[in-house]
Order: sequence, then C-alpha cells, then structure tokens
Amino acid sequence: MLDIVITHYNEPFEVGRKLLWMIDLQRCVDFSAIRVTVVNDGGNRLPDGELAKLSYPLSQLDIPHGGISAARNAGIDNATEPYIMFCDFDDVFTNVYALRDIMTVLPCDFDMLWTNLLVEDCLDGKDQIYMTPDRQKFVFVHGKVYRRQFLTEQGLRFNEAMTFQEDSLFNATITARTDYKRIGFIRAPIVPYVWIRRQNSVTNSGRDDEAEYWHFRRNLEVTAENEHDPEKYRGMITRTAYDAFYMVFGKRMGADMKRRILTEFVPWIKERKKMFGKVTDEIMEKLIDISRYELLEPNERIQDDPETVMEWIEKITQEGN
Repeated sequence: MLDIVITHYNEPFEVGRKLLWMIDLQRCVDFSAIRVTVVNDGGNRLPDGELAKLSYPLSQLDIPHGGISAARNAGIDNATEPYIMFCDFDDVFTNVYALRDIMTVLPCDFDMLWTNLLVEDCLDGKDQIYMTPDRQKFVFVHGKVYRRQFLTEQGLRFNEAMTFQEDSLFNATITARTDYKRIGFIRAPIVPYVWIRRQNSVTNSGRDDEAEYWHFRRNLEVTAENEHDPEKYRGMITRTAYDAFYMVFGKRMGADMKRRILTEFVPWIKERKKMFGKVTDEIMEKLIDISRYELLEPNERIQDDPETVMEWIEKITQEGN
C-alpha cells in the first residue's frame, strides 16, 4: 500500500534511530502493507545488526552520491506500492498512531495528500518547535503522500541540479499538472510528522540567498512547462510574479541577489506579456487563492515599500502598453 523512502547520506545510525524505532512502535497498522527503504546516497550503509532489531522489514538501496533529489528519484524508481512517502533520515513521526492516521485515507482518489507539519528548528540561538502555516502547505515534501502512478505517468522527478527548493519545485509541478480537487488534506488528531532542521544541514548552511533564488526559479520552470495550457499558464505567471515581488521587496536577501532576480524576471515577463494580458479580476482571484498558501497577502505592503503585491504586478505587466 505505502512505500516509505528514507534518504540517508553518511549520518551515523544514531541520527536516524528515532525515526526507525518510531516506525517500529506504530500501532493499528498492517506492516505487510508498508515497504520501508533507506536510500544510501553514496555514503555508508546502516549497520545490519541494528536493522535486525526492527520488527518490520527494511531494505537498503545504494546509489552513487548525487544529492537529495537523486536519492528521492531512486526511491521513486524502486517503489512498488501504490503510494509513496518521503522522509529525511533525521525526522520523526510524533506518535504511535501517525501512520494509522495517514493510511486510514488510503486508498482514495487523489494525486497528493498533505498533513500539518511541525518543524524543529534553532532560531536566534534557541531551540524551537512550531507548525508551518497553512499557506506554506505545498512548499515541503515532508508529511505528504503521493500516488506513484501519477508520478510515473507524468514523468515527475526531483530536479537533480537543485540543492535547494527541490521539493517546492516538485510540489509546484504537481499542482500545475493535476486538478486542485485531486489534492487532499489528512486530518489527523495529532500532527503526525516533525521535520528536523539541523544547523549543519544543507538548507541551513548559510546559503539563504541561493535558496530563495531557487524558490523563484522553480516557478519559471513550471510556467514554461505549462505554456500549452493557457489557463494554467496564466495562473503560474501570476504566481511567479507574486514570488518575484516577495524575493525583491521582502528584504530577505542581499542586494546582489535582488538585482539578479529582477534582471531575469523583467525581460521574462515582458516577453510573455501578450499571453498574460491585462491583470483582470479573474487573475487577481487566482492570485488571492495562491496567497492563501504562500507568504504574503495580495494587499500587503512589505515594510516601507509603497506598493502592494497586486499594484506591483499590475504595473510591471502593463509597462510599455
């Protein structure tokens, strides 16, 4: 029923022990319906002696080192069950009924399911745990279940050239290729999954500007893939304009990266202005829908900037008319 793909790169067994043992502790779950695979991304294998202590079967898949995206893609290729879930080696399920709450909705007619997600992080030198806002529900791969046949039929893969925002691009592509009604929410009484953001992880290694840049670039890529579909294309252009506004005016990155984004974005959107056309009320409604799971509201101003998201999009898409 469910393939659980755990990506691993050279971390000692102790880092992932809590995840592997929490799977072992799950209740009201048929373990014959679960297939757990650790994808070793060119690093050390986990000790067979420790794995033998688990009461469920776990297999290891060794691949040449290619990064998190390559490891997840190998997990997709290796999967055999109808549904697939990706876990980081250092993450954890929150309680012994987490998998029951997730699998209760299987099988059902969907392409992607998501759950609420807790994040354990270190902010301003203090360890904190918080829930990701609903408007960020499609950003992360964590706590989600995907229909494997949909992924294979659509040729959906993680971009192996990306070390940041690869899951955001993956989810954005899914939302562009499926009906929104085929994306569902798993309503669990307790948030089932915790994403651990370690200070020495790739995403916390001080390359925030690059991470934000890839957040912007993923929309350029998804939009290009949907140029044959005017409705989806117009919606994705709106989303890309929205993200570009946030990247440039959100003051979360250095001036050099802001200039880089504007240098790419302005000619890009002007080139497509004929298809985009006037910012109609319908397009603004799409923007409002998008903003519900992103980081800004369409009428919000960024700190001291005089323009709102909508005003900026209207201006930049009408320039030269």
